[in-house]
Amino acid sequence: MIPVAPGRGNRQRSQRCATIRRAVIRRVHVNLLRPGEIELDAASAHHVRDVLRLSTGAALELFDDAGRVARGAIVATEPLVRVRVGEVSTVSHSTRAVTIASAVPKGERADWMIEKLSELGCERFVPLATARSVVLPEGKNKRERWIRIATESAKQSRRGGVMRIDPLTEVKELLASRAAQPAEAGGAGFLSTESSATPIASFFEPYVANITLLVGPEGGWSDEELALFKPHKLLCLKLTDTVLRVETAAVAAMAVVACFDASNRTPPI
Repeated sequence: MIPVAPGRGNRQRSQRCATIRRAVIRRVHVNLLRPGEIELDAASAHHVRDVLRLSTGAALELFDDAGRVARGAIVATEPLVRVRVGEVSTVSHSTRAVTIASAVPKGERADWMIEKLSELGCERFVPLATARSVVLPEGKNKRERWIRIATESAKQSRRGGVMRIDPLTEVKELLASRAAQPAEAGGAGFLSTESSATPIASFFEPYVANITLLVGPEGGWSDEELALFKPHKLLCLKLTDTVLRVETAAVAAMAVVACFDASNRTPPI
């Protein structure tokens, strides 16, 4: 064994970590990605110039809400941050679009749910107003906060695009919108704790491009809502034999679909 001077191993590890950090290309969100020179908005410009302290010539990876991505290089930092964008391509990490329509949990639990759904590749989140909902986040402030969380999560997770956040929607309104566009609706199911519900991991259908999963409040679905599901042919599904919090159920359901996608197997529902 070759002797190593005291502290040398730590220095080598630090040097390797520093090299890795330098090699990481920072990811920046833009509103609309196109080839050529673009100007970053105020928030992204502040992050690039004042927080990351990147200078002219630094490489960036840029992405937008629609899933477009491109490499670019900073060409100016004052007075505005401008970036020269190369070839733009479209990236998707999933073979299907997944919508999670869920009752909203309280406080920071909702923020956590939004972040994790985004990380897992959820295409669209619909906050549901159910008969037994405790939280009804009306107004634009909460939705704008969730959009910011989804954008930051997309940046960190390097997913394609940014998860869409719908306004607060009633259950019957969601079902009516699916019925109005049957070709795009795809498969759908609602989570239940009933013993007769089909385990989500054991139910398989032929491939569908779009999937919608409804997650109810911790008080459960009302009889009226369950009656609404039947004519729309929503499948009654369960995750576990235990009772889950809203945010746990939503994230776990999305994780099941994401895992099947990642292994190139037909997902449930």
